[in-house]
Amino acid sequence: MKKTFKFLLFAFAITLGVLPFATSFNEVLTKAVENSNLYKPIQSVLVPYMSKLIVGVLGRLPGLQISTFPFGVIVNDVTVRITWNCLGWQSFLLFFASLLIGLRGQYSKLSKLQAVLLGIAGTFLLNIFRIVFTTALVGWWRGLFVILFHNYFSAFLTIVWLMFFWWFSYSFVLETKDANIS
Repeated sequence: MKKTFKFLLFAFAITLGVLPFATSFNEVLTKAVENSNLYKPIQSVLVPYMSKLIVGVLGRLPGLQISTFPFGVIVNDVTVRITWNCLGWQSFLLFFASLLIGLRGQYSKLSKLQAVLLGIAGTFLLNIFRIVFTTALVGWWRGLFVILFHNYFSAFLTIVWLMFFWWFSYSFVLETKDANIS
C-alpha cells in the first residue's frame, strides 16, 4: 500500500514539475498523430459519442445554451472542439501504470478484477467530469482560468482520484487470498 502511495506522490511531483513541458510536448504529439491516420477511428467513433454524452450532462447546468456537432460542443455560441486527445488517455495511462504497483501482493483474482473495473469506471467518470467542467467554464467565464484548468488542474484531479481509488481499494475492495479461505 505504501509503495502505491509513494508512486502516486512521485508521479504527482513529476507531473507538477514537467507540466509546462508536457503540455507543449502533448501539443506536438497531438499534431503528429493528427497528421497520420492513427487517430481517425477514435475521432470518428468515440468523439461523437462523447460529444453527445457531454451535451447530455451540460444540458442540466444553469446558464448554458448547448448543442452538439460531431466533433464537439457549442456552448453559448462558442465552439468547443473535442478531439481524441481530449478523452483522457493520459489519466488512463497513469491508472494502468499504478496497477502495476498497486496490485502486487497476494490479493484474490476476484478482488483484483473488482478493483480494476472500479478504477476504469472511476477514471472514465473523472474524464467526463473534466470535459464537462472545462466546457461549462467556457460558457460561464472563458479566459485564462479555463486554459489553466484544462492544461494543469485536470492532471491534479487525476492524481487526487488515484489516491482516493487506491485508499478505497486497499480499505474495502482488495482481499488477500487467505481471507477467502476462512
